[in-house]
Amino acid sequence: MSPLSNAILHILPDFPEEELSKGLEAFKHASFLAKDHILSQGEVCDWLFLAESSITRCYYLDQDEQEQTLWMKPEGIFITEYKSFVHRQPSGFSLQFYEDTEVWMIHRDKLLELYQNFASWAMFGTRLTEEVHITLIDVFVNLLANDATSNYRYIEYAFPRFIQVAPLKDIASMLQVSQVTLSRIRSGTQTKT
Repeated sequence: MSPLSNAILHILPDFPEEELSKGLEAFKHASFLAKDHILSQGEVCDWLFLAESSITRCYYLDQDEQEQTLWMKPEGIFITEYKSFVHRQPSGFSLQFYEDTEVWMIHRDKLLELYQNFASWAMFGTRLTEEVHITLIDVFVNLLANDATSNYRYIEYAFPRFIQVAPLKDIASMLQVSQVTLSRIRSGTQTKT
């Protein structure tokens, strides 16, 4: 079974095979290199993506033109810039791969056609939206309820590849701490931020 099928069935395990096959035909396959952008700040996001083997980073440029990492997602997870994707407006963010990867992608128009024509694809869209919402709540609860040390330890435990692949500056930015603070957390010399 392909990584795309696995990811879809993870969201909706009882997907009827015939409807799944029809939808899989609407996805395109592409190859991307490390550091490639799939969306640049200011563009409208038209695609839902699934990277087979790369962590994806969402970031923006602040008023000083410094990159600020908003989130990272592991491979095998559906990603897009949802506000731009849904509201058809220019994105305030960029999406970038850290590693070479094969990618499955579906254009928004094709996805909406699947939603309209197949009840299972509409349910997939609903479940995907629910998953995104739950993830956002978890992230906000962690960021607000825990200190930076706890948040870093959570990333180490739940997403160890982030630590292995992402530059220290991007992890520090995502945790909203300086690189110096993150270095201290990593070395165990800082316990609260």
